[in-house]
Amino acid sequence: MSRLLSALVVSPLAFAAMACSDPPPTPAAMGISLNLSKPSKDDLPNHDPGTRSCPAGESGAATYIIGQPAANKTVENGKGGAKVECTVRGDGTFSAEAAGYDGYTGQRISMNISGRITDPKAPKAAGMGAMQFYTSITSAMHTDALKFPEECSFGPVTTLKKGAILTDIMCPILIADDDPSLGCKVKGTIAFEYCKTGEEED
Repeated sequence: MSRLLSALVVSPLAFAAMACSDPPPTPAAMGISLNLSKPSKDDLPNHDPGTRSCPAGESGAATYIIGQPAANKTVENGKGGAKVECTVRGDGTFSAEAAGYDGYTGQRISMNISGRITDPKAPKAAGMGAMQFYTSITSAMHTDALKFPEECSFGPVTTLKKGAILTDIMCPILIADDDPSLGCKVKGTIAFEYCKTGEEED
């Protein structure tokens, strides 16, 4: 058989193999709705937040959204300037690095959230974790276990499975390292889906 005839025979098989290859994975996606406001003594029973003010919005409070934390309303990584990298493991441990443009003000938002859901059926405090949050207005803010041991709490949890989580979140206080007069309470809902499961590393 000539080389030309061999190429004609082999090529269709090669194209067939390419056609049967796995489709690319669905990009990770997020939906968030978070309200920042002045921290309350009621949420910090063991640590007085003092006179800290929240720099969010014009009145010390603001709600930020990227997509929506609901089915079919999340925003994929790479769409509209969104960046999403997340992992949700089978044991309830999760982490997410996310950024995008606020649906209300157009401000660029970035955040890191991590934690573990220990009791998905609990109405509140189904798990605990930490958070970092940034906009050009609020600057960088974060939980601080040394100054305020009260961590972010999660729950109620609507969805928790490998690669996906939908839960309410409440952080009693995020602080700024460079300004002790600032602090914000965070309350809202977060959704991450099509995340890694951690099994990719095994």
